[in-house]
Amino acid sequence: MSIRRTTTRVSILAAAAFAALLAAAPATALPPHPFGPPALTIGCPNQGSLMSLTGATGQSGPEPGIEPGWIRFQSFPAAPPIPAAGQVTVAWVNFDTGQTGIANLKGTYPYYSKTVYTGRGNVMATVFGTINLGSMPLCQANPTFGNFIA
Repeated sequence: MSIRRTTTRVSILAAAAFAALLAAAPATALPPHPFGPPALTIGCPNQGSLMSLTGATGQSGPEPGIEPGWIRFQSFPAAPPIPAAGQVTVAWVNFDTGQTGIANLKGTYPYYSKTVYTGRGNVMATVFGTINLGSMPLCQANPTFGNFIA
């Protein structure tokens, strides 16, 4: 009887310790939230096509490298052909606090990103840009919109 009671107690303690380890383990980061549909990028005579698509996402904290109240905005090619260079801008408004902002995304072509302080709350953002093909004329990445909770 004593061995059975000891085994039961050890099993209960081991199960409790295992559950505590599971609860203390860091959660995996959620994937970035996409803006609406990819932005139609038009007017770029690149690789024989006058159209491509630019995708955009936003990821709010708390996540690794993103504190609460901050959102990391990103843009990337969503369909070929890929434009040769670009300037991508995000404009946002926090409907809960009234804060607003505009920021140019930075990075290595064709992937741009920037983490901005939006304040905590419901944030509506738009991403848009221009693309310069060297000697070719500028073309336009039309705006796409997204809603995020910071």
